[in-house]
Amino acid sequence: MNNAKIAVQIKLVKDPDGNESLKATAPLHLMFYKNFDAQRLNKELQKFEDKYLQLMDNLKSILKLIKAREREGKVLLYWMFGDEIYNFTEENKDGILFLESLAAHLTRDTDTSEKMISRCKKFRFCYPDIDQIDLGRSFNSYTETFEGGYISAKRRQEKNLESDHA
Repeated sequence: MNNAKIAVQIKLVKDPDGNESLKATAPLHLMFYKNFDAQRLNKELQKFEDKYLQLMDNLKSILKLIKAREREGKVLLYWMFGDEIYNFTEENKDGILFLESLAAHLTRDTDTSEKMISRCKKFRFCYPDIDQIDLGRSFNSYTETFEGGYISAKRRQEKNLESDHA
């Protein structure tokens, strides 16, 4: 476990009382390595799990605001959603643990589409400073900018039907 990077997963587990919670897990084969340090791994897993649970709390709070808020200022919430993901990634990039398939875990745990997560991450990446965000623009207009044109799922389906009939 020297400087190796260890891929972890966040799994939904049940305790003996039937309560579900998220738990960070590492591959079992690690314990067969000569210099395996179970105590260190457990400590690192707990720190990583705590950071991930904090990320979930923050993202879910932002999502509640996104769903409740009218258009004004909503674009900042999408940026904040991407910023939370960015900060989690940056915080953990030098650690020994990394999350295997971050987008898949976030999709499952926030009940948000992978596309939405990707767009928010890209939004934050393209506009690293919150002061760059124009409150008069919608999130979709920003998406159009960095995706080369936003097409809703409904419109994409209509276009596919049109091309099928042509």
